[in-house]
Amino acid sequence: MKRLRKDNQGFSLVELIVVVLIMAIIAVALAPQVLKWVNNARISTDLNTMDSIKTAAQTALTNEDAYAEIRKGGLTIIVNNKGATISGNFTSFEKKFKEYSGATINDHKTTDFKTKNGNAVICVTIDENAKVVGQYGTGGSASASTISTYISAVND
Repeated sequence: MKRLRKDNQGFSLVELIVVVLIMAIIAVALAPQVLKWVNNARISTDLNTMDSIKTAAQTALTNEDAYAEIRKGGLTIIVNNKGATISGNFTSFEKKFKEYSGATINDHKTTDFKTKNGNAVICVTIDENAKVVGQYGTGGSASASTISTYISAVND
């Protein structure tokens, strides 16, 4: 067997500092890319949330009572990072939407759906003809009256 040298004293302080500096340079170089990946993942999660809401809404509209309620005036579901709000009083629709989405709805609000991307807003509208449209954008307030000023991107 090979004998170990007894004068082995490990790494010098200079060698350790050089390694730490190299690791710091690599971390600084990769940080913007990692932040971009995180932001893209949040946007992707929000778009999946929007699709889930649209699917649950379309499925809820297969119920005759829910469909009849929507035919009277349409509906808007606004989602921000605090939760979702359903405009108007649509008991049959909300009951079916709750059933198909699994969301807990109290006073036309649910915290089961939230955006992950900071101040992003999801707006799902159902018009009088039961057409379901989802929009995603970023901005300040999550009210139905101001959402059209900053919505961009997704329309199905």
